[in-house]
Amino acid sequence: MRQRPRASALKVPKPHYGKLGLREYLYYLLNQGENLKSPNSVPRQAVAQESPCLEVYEVGIFSATQAEADQLNERIAGAMGKHLASPARHRFTAYGLDQAWRPQHLFDEIHWVHSLSPCPPPQELLQSLGSNVHIHLYENCETKLQPGFRTYHWRSEKDLTEFWASLYLSREIGWPLDLDWEGYCMWQPRISCIATVISGWGSTPRDALDALLASVDATNPTDSEVEILIIEGGMDTCLGDYVDIVRALERNLELECITTIWVSPNYSGFGLKLLTFRYPQQQRHHPRQRPR
Repeated sequence: MRQRPRASALKVPKPHYGKLGLREYLYYLLNQGENLKSPNSVPRQAVAQESPCLEVYEVGIFSATQAEADQLNERIAGAMGKHLASPARHRFTAYGLDQAWRPQHLFDEIHWVHSLSPCPPPQELLQSLGSNVHIHLYENCETKLQPGFRTYHWRSEKDLTEFWASLYLSREIGWPLDLDWEGYCMWQPRISCIATVISGWGSTPRDALDALLASVDATNPTDSEVEILIIEGGMDTCLGDYVDIVRALERNLELECITTIWVSPNYSGFGLKLLTFRYPQQQRHHPRQRPR
């Protein structure tokens, strides 16, 4: 049986409400007479809390051509625009290597979208402009992994777009139970780790969880550096839904998720996106290095 991961720099930070952990906060709500199954409890609590001071996050969308970069940038903006009129905590810049100009400022995060070309990404350029670099590869891409980067394998551009739009929405409109974004930015996986995402949607939390579990590839190694779960829901989402989903997922997959959540009046049902950084099959027995 897989051992449970140790605590890491990516752990969910103690909520802003009195600096309490999740369990302590649940006890607090119960003592205050709150109903964890009430759809109004958490959204009202979240609004009542002072939002964390998050600076504008500079995000670069880079690719071999400007057309490719513009396309992904527009699709991420379109997915976010369904739930947010205008991002206040992110500024996106698309850039293609076929342009004569070069970006003149540093980015907090750069996404390099790699085509099927066997040529490696422009490592020197990416490292010189980005504090945190993500390399996105599609299936059947034979490009070698680059050290110091977070590498992802995607089945389609749609999967890539939906995940990053959702993660950025959680930073824009997330609940107080949120990622430690500073830890997220600083952490780097071990060399050879590859990130993949599985998703599930359902009209209820149970249906969404069942859909997610049905997508799990049983042939993949279970050893993982870290797992990040995004929960998406409508305004009728309650804290009890959050707790039920996290507990059931950890029980079924024997892992401890770092969880973030966002809700929107334009969202119907419940969506789950689980990101994992794993070793390839032949390297699954290497010692694990958790974020500090």
